[in-house]
Amino acid sequence: MFSILRYLFCLFVVIACVFVLVRLFLYRTALIYVLKRWLHWIEDRVHVHQCFRVPELNENFQENQLYRKVYTYLNSLATIEDSDFTNLFSGKKSNEIVLCLDDDQTVHDEFLRARVSWTNEVVRGSDQIRRRTFVLRIKKKDKRRILRPYLQHIHMVLDEIEQRRREVKLYMNTQSDDQRNGRWRSFPFTHPSTLDTIAMDLDLKHKVKSDLESFLKSKQYYHRLGRVWKRSYLLYGPSGTGKSSFIAAMANFLSYDVYDVDLWRVSDDSDLKMLLLQTKNKSVIVIEDLDRFMVEKSTALSFSGVLNFMDGIVNSCCGDERVMVFTMNSKDQIDPAILRPGRIDEFVFVYECTVIDHGTSTRSLTEERHNG
Repeated sequence: MFSILRYLFCLFVVIACVFVLVRLFLYRTALIYVLKRWLHWIEDRVHVHQCFRVPELNENFQENQLYRKVYTYLNSLATIEDSDFTNLFSGKKSNEIVLCLDDDQTVHDEFLRARVSWTNEVVRGSDQIRRRTFVLRIKKKDKRRILRPYLQHIHMVLDEIEQRRREVKLYMNTQSDDQRNGRWRSFPFTHPSTLDTIAMDLDLKHKVKSDLESFLKSKQYYHRLGRVWKRSYLLYGPSGTGKSSFIAAMANFLSYDVYDVDLWRVSDDSDLKMLLLQTKNKSVIVIEDLDRFMVEKSTALSFSGVLNFMDGIVNSCCGDERVMVFTMNSKDQIDPAILRPGRIDEFVFVYECTVIDHGTSTRSLTEERHNG
């Protein structure tokens, strides 16, 4: 009995060693990829598939927007490296390399445990014009379960990619009598502050990041409640405590453009509404030193005009996917109508706290929630 057990154990060890050696050999000689391709080939022959075409041009010979989205999505997949031919291009950054699927090549993807494939099909017509089409191949047994969710998944991933790639800009409003090129002038927004690098209380940093992340994911929640998808912050504290850097860090985290509204250049209430109408989605709208303007107000802009800017009908019509940030040195002398919930969602008290750490002076922020 003992000899039989010893024989079985030795046989198991030999089989395990052979398996490891074969596996190493396959990986070193790339035969493993050949075997995987054969297995996938057999699987494709066993199942019935259905194909969906995404042409580059629609029936009016205009660009098919879905084609562009699929193109960007496929080039972001890690499996694009497994295709036989892949094009390499330099990206916008000096050290960035972009991979693009070559003509008539196939890339595989997985979604909800289902395997799909995309082929970049190129056909030359009788007019010698090359027509490009992405062909999606799905098993028929998976079609009803994953097709629509998969296409929605592509849209969501594309939104995330575009958000990461977009270049943030700073917009500044001009005088109302200078409208030759619109009321906003844009400049590259290159402020280096981020929520990871800015000196602030760690608990507050986590709360702010969580609040912004929650805002980004809450479109359906806001719309279900019948509310505009926007968030308003009030930063208040002494001058020079880093309120502007905090705003820049928020904008960099969101990858939102910044609209810096100079109220001293606004002629009246209607002019302020027109400025708001000319802003875009995915933006941080900033009004700094609001308390000083309300005291020194030297334009025809009224108090009610400011309130309507914060949450009036124009704000409701064009204020989707925006973050509004107002700064003050103090909120003690401010009319409570400005500070009421709905106009301001989050109150952040910014104060200077000098901490000696290897000779470095840093700043911390403490959040104070509104008790109204």
